[in-house]
Amino acid sequence: MLLDLVEKRRSIRKFTDEKVSEEDLREILTIALHAPTAKNRNPVRYIIIRDKKRLEELSNYKVNSAKFLAGADVAIAVVTDSEVAPNTNHQDASIAATYILLAAADLDLGATWANVVDAKHESGISSQDFLHKFFDLEDKFDVECIIGIGHPAEEKSEKVPFEYSENVFEDLHDKLK
Repeated sequence: MLLDLVEKRRSIRKFTDEKVSEEDLREILTIALHAPTAKNRNPVRYIIIRDKKRLEELSNYKVNSAKFLAGADVAIAVVTDSEVAPNTNHQDASIAATYILLAAADLDLGATWANVVDAKHESGISSQDFLHKFFDLEDKFDVECIIGIGHPAEEKSEKVPFEYSENVFEDLHDKLK
């Protein structure tokens, strides 16, 4: 059941040295390719990073919060073509990233994502500019997030869901708080 998978998925930032198989990576990306996009325009692209030196360099694309990428076996950069879907590319990428995270959990892999929007590189340039140079991207592309994946070297406690009564409201009956 989907709820079981959602409850199982946790943000894992520490990984073992065990390799993610090509079959598992292909399955994760095949699942991501099933993610819906607005008007079926498909603006989302994926860049696979496996080279350890590149992962180390990538882990510094922003100040704080991306260091875990250096320890991942593989990373996936979720990239969108803003010319294909200029108004929905960010949302389309978020849906695809969620599919990737759930697929990894379903395969008993650990994963978490690092945001790019509004982030800065230690040099002072935007993380987006750094990543455009790193991946040699055309201006029409936006790197939305980078997901590190590997075999988990940590266990997380169960996530307690947000309180239903504080977050779900009935139209015409409840006032949004």
